[in-house]
Amino acid sequence: MIRVRPLARLGELRLLVWVAALSLTGYVAVVAAAAGRFAWYELLVPVMVLAIVGALHVFLVSIGFRGDQLLMPIAVGLTAVGFVLVERLAPGLLLQQLSWLVIAAGAFCVTILIPRDLSVLARYKYTWALLGLLLLISPLLPVIGREVNGARIWVGIPGAQPGTSLAQFEPWELVKIALVIFFAAYLDEYREVLSSPPRRFGPIPVPPVPYLLPIAGMWLIAMLVMVFEKDLGATLLFFGIFLAMLYLATGEPFYVLIGLILLLGGGFVAYHAFAHVAARVDVWLAPFDSDLRFDQAYQLTQGLFSLANAGILGAGLGNGMPERIPVVWSDFVFDAFTEEVGFAGALALLAFYLVFVYRGMLIALRAPTTFLQLLAAGLSFIVAFQTLVIVAGNAKLIPLTGITLPFVAYGGSSLVTNFMLAALLLRVSDITARVRR
Repeated sequence: MIRVRPLARLGELRLLVWVAALSLTGYVAVVAAAAGRFAWYELLVPVMVLAIVGALHVFLVSIGFRGDQLLMPIAVGLTAVGFVLVERLAPGLLLQQLSWLVIAAGAFCVTILIPRDLSVLARYKYTWALLGLLLLISPLLPVIGREVNGARIWVGIPGAQPGTSLAQFEPWELVKIALVIFFAAYLDEYREVLSSPPRRFGPIPVPPVPYLLPIAGMWLIAMLVMVFEKDLGATLLFFGIFLAMLYLATGEPFYVLIGLILLLGGGFVAYHAFAHVAARVDVWLAPFDSDLRFDQAYQLTQGLFSLANAGILGAGLGNGMPERIPVVWSDFVFDAFTEEVGFAGALALLAFYLVFVYRGMLIALRAPTTFLQLLAAGLSFIVAFQTLVIVAGNAKLIPLTGITLPFVAYGGSSLVTNFMLAALLLRVSDITARVRR
């Protein structure tokens, strides 16, 4: 008699089948709307994407993985939406994105397998901090640093032809994970001192000065990124994740207040001292100004027109005009998606992110050790803050940033990092399941 293995991950498989059906339907609709016809060979790319996803599911089943069964289908669903949008907005980049998906799938498998014990990551916290710092400043190096669209956040690979899929990558994508590992390990070790300092000045906690250095260091790094790399998004993301993890570890809201004051004060000084920071803020405050509308603010104004054209149900896949927005497949993919599926579709997309973050925080709450709890929470905060920053920037709620929408926007380094992030969350959930067994 053949026995069905209890680790077949049938819930994950059912969700992946639904994702496959919906993504194929969306892909066919986009291609048919653009060309007025559809040929069978045009299914080659989506079928290859689904084959890669199916291989990841088989991989998890084959190693007896016990982790969360909802997280990967959500990540895959968002990635499938991304491929449909790349076909809609920049079909010439579709094969490049597919090549990055292959690399992301490989990185996912490696992260699932190595290291065998996640707690070993905490032993090398300062190594992770140093690695993150080196990656962060690498775009500033004159030989390999690249400036694209006004932000110096790219590193070019020597010998690669410019414009090819592997010619350049964003090292700060990997910095996010490295710094979260460092924060989790550092806060796990010193949370008692930070949460119960020996001295207080009224309601204000006053821990020993050496323990305040990470806060000052993170503020300094955030300011350097904003000033020299001209990237407001990374500044908000790095500092926001750190403050969230600090509050989660200590329960002291005053640390968050100090961090926000430092961030706003540094931003105020940078606005008056550096032209590129002032330009970003001016575009945000008055995008329809006659001097900005067809110049620096053109991208934002066209994105706002797309949102205005969306309505409740949208113009329909392939029937909008997102091509009016410069670099729409990367910076303004949310506005392009909303124009064609409406605000109902946009809310559904944001609900996927909400469920992803919810599952990540649930994994954090159930984790058996404080380090794993902080690690899972920090990784979940990455997705939450990154989605918040890019959507708010597209909607003109905050100054526009260079951050991409996780899993959905075109971008190889972002896709690889996000799959590694999902794998780490799955690893934590797998450890929890085995401990509770």
